[in-house]
Amino acid sequence: MVSGEMRMTGAVAGLPPAGLPPSGLPLAGVRVVDLTRFVSGAYATMMLAALGADVVKVEPPAGGDSYRAQATATVADRSALFLSLNNGKRSLALDLRAPAGQAALERLLAGADVLVENARPGALARYGLDAEAVLARHPRIVYGSVSGYGQTGPDASRGGFDLILQAEAGLMSVTGTAESGPVKVGAPLLDVGAGICAVTGILAALLRRAETGLGGHVSSSLLEFALAGLTTPASAYFAAGEIPSRLGTHSPSFAPYGAFRARTGELVLAGAGNEALWRRLCVTIGIPEAVDDPAFATNADRVRNRDALTARIETALAADDAPTWVARLEAAGVPAGLVRDVGEALTSAQATAIGAVAAVATPDGIPYQAVTVPLRAPGPLSFPSGAPDLGQHTREVLREAGLSDPEIDELRTAGTILDGSPARDTPAGGTPAGGTTGVVEGSR
Repeated sequence: MVSGEMRMTGAVAGLPPAGLPPSGLPLAGVRVVDLTRFVSGAYATMMLAALGADVVKVEPPAGGDSYRAQATATVADRSALFLSLNNGKRSLALDLRAPAGQAALERLLAGADVLVENARPGALARYGLDAEAVLARHPRIVYGSVSGYGQTGPDASRGGFDLILQAEAGLMSVTGTAESGPVKVGAPLLDVGAGICAVTGILAALLRRAETGLGGHVSSSLLEFALAGLTTPASAYFAAGEIPSRLGTHSPSFAPYGAFRARTGELVLAGAGNEALWRRLCVTIGIPEAVDDPAFATNADRVRNRDALTARIETALAADDAPTWVARLEAAGVPAGLVRDVGEALTSAQATAIGAVAAVATPDGIPYQAVTVPLRAPGPLSFPSGAPDLGQHTREVLREAGLSDPEIDELRTAGTILDGSPARDTPAGGTPAGGTTGVVEGSR
């Protein structure tokens, strides 16, 4: 059960409050041991928490997850980056490099359903925490891995970062313009996508375990998710050997299809789905004569003369503001939308209607906002709590794993754990816990 200490004492106006997960959530009763760091793995386990799983985040006692100290923004002196990726979890501060820490984790694994990690393949073997070793001891566990390049192959041991994989997977070759050169997508979409794919595999393995009684190893990677995103560009490469070029927001196959400047602001429109759509676009923006222009007679002609077409459309759009044009185009049945900034997107009426942002709180009740997971069951899945403080649930989790208070105190005295529960945040002797870092080396 998620500790009631984490429940929010304040609320953010207009946002659904977080509370303890109702028993009807899909993963209620499922225990997840979370050995992840960074974005991809942390997002996967946060999604499992939103689905109702009890996620125990295992962190090194000295400092915890590295994202706790890496922030350009904070909430009540806590890293906003860490908060954004760890809602709904409990924190166990445990040194996995110490034999006593490994023994404590083993007792936790004995009652776990899922283990999730995103270390470089092979990096956990030294601790006996690789998939083969864990499944030999605990055959019912579903072992989920997220990596940069996959579990096998010549690049498997390389660390994977969203930026690097966007480049090596070909995404940056089709993002940007000829003038800009390669451009990175401005959010860690590969990290998040690989995490969601890992959750898909974990859910499938849990369904299989219900039939067979056995868990297994499932994995995803940033590379695999990135290559899946190239499905449509790959079709032209496989069929004709065509290598797509950088066209900015525009399409190599359709025109007009992209972003255009209005008098103020920018909009995107898709006026190339069929010839009727193209004609409606021309009439709506006041260039009906373009329909009969030989340079724009067919979609192939419009693609070939894209620059001239873009100039013609933007000259017409300069007569009014982007929101006005979007309303007119939508009324005429031409797909269009505004180019919004992040704040506008998060606070839009539609984002509010689908519950895309939830109100959660720090352990001491300071409210903050978090983007919910992209799934409804059937309504928005909020988080059972905000993100935990380091070691906040150490004693609670170890008790649940069968350790006695004297055993826990011995681990605390040795610096193997950090007990962050009230009045127990320093070991005997009064010095901070965590004489060793407890970092699982080789993680990405």
